[in-house]
Amino acid sequence: MRTWAEIDLDNLAYNIKKIKELSHNRDIMAIIKADAYGMGAVPIAKELSEQGVKIFGISSLEEGIELRNFGIKEEILILAGTFNEELEIAEKYNLQVTLTDTSQIEYILEKKMSLCVHIKVDTGMGRVGFTIEEAKEAIKKCQNIGIEVRGIYSHLSVADESDKESIDYTKKQLDKFKEFENIKNIKYIHILNSGGIINFSEITQSNLVRSGVIMYGVYGEGIIKDLKRVFTLKSRVLFLKELKEDIDISYGRLGKGHRGDLIATVTVGYADGFRRELSNGGTVDIFGKPCEIVGKICMDMLMVKIPNDIRGKVKIGDEVVVMGEDIFEKSKIVGSSIYELFTGLSRRVSRVYLKNGKPHIVNNLIGKV
Repeated sequence: MRTWAEIDLDNLAYNIKKIKELSHNRDIMAIIKADAYGMGAVPIAKELSEQGVKIFGISSLEEGIELRNFGIKEEILILAGTFNEELEIAEKYNLQVTLTDTSQIEYILEKKMSLCVHIKVDTGMGRVGFTIEEAKEAIKKCQNIGIEVRGIYSHLSVADESDKESIDYTKKQLDKFKEFENIKNIKYIHILNSGGIINFSEITQSNLVRSGVIMYGVYGEGIIKDLKRVFTLKSRVLFLKELKEDIDISYGRLGKGHRGDLIATVTVGYADGFRRELSNGGTVDIFGKPCEIVGKICMDMLMVKIPNDIRGKVKIGDEVVVMGEDIFEKSKIVGSSIYELFTGLSRRVSRVYLKNGKPHIVNNLIGKV
């Protein structure tokens, strides 16, 4: 393999148990939208099913169908809303849907569909959802005409921020949602996302939490102390060159190489999802040593300068840690988030799932190995 993501399923299993503790033993909805944040929705869902997760959250109808086609039998909720023409397909695949508009209630009734729905309340995200009063009416209307309301939920917009203004805003959102916390005939009441689980589990009576990126041991502020990191992006040294003269390196002549430098070419580039903003100054690790990227990152490769203290050790084929413990620092350099770095991984990056420290499944462009 040229470039691959190692995904430690043992650490994932540990994290799920820990998240259960952090959320005061609430049930967990595992959010595996966007191909499980780039980790691979199907193998992640299968592992989490073995760990006792009973409900999954995804973003689109197609994501739900993929899980069903690969044998995932647990409850699945489409979080990002559903167009009317998709509702009958959702019913066919036993997918739960999010309602954000009363017209959909009329459509479900008209088509005589048997769907489990979750009512989405906008408590301050400003994206989609009913107002508090509209949500109450929607619940009543569904129940009066026989549509099963399986859940009611809202989304916290700044639960992962630690400044006072953000904390106060999140508390206001939670306070608004209290209107729904003691409803007895709805199975799932949920508002806590990853940030909410970590920071606000104590002040809500909701009975389900939505666990997303924290399943992988990371968060908006970096590595989480009580959890284990699941993800590492790796590549390999393809070529080594000791420079015989001063030369310019890579496109645009941005990088400068000097006589005597040992330059390694590594088989990862921006087409793999490694961001070009890390050009000419970002680092990768070889033998645990940071090696500075020289010049612009190419589509399929990048060049690094080998430090003197490992110069005699590095050879063609050696493993390179492209993103690991430093993923938060890299996200800051590119002016983005861990979420984007995860979901930006291309499908040509092989996913290697580890159990007991050894490859358990390998998914790549030519299938499962």
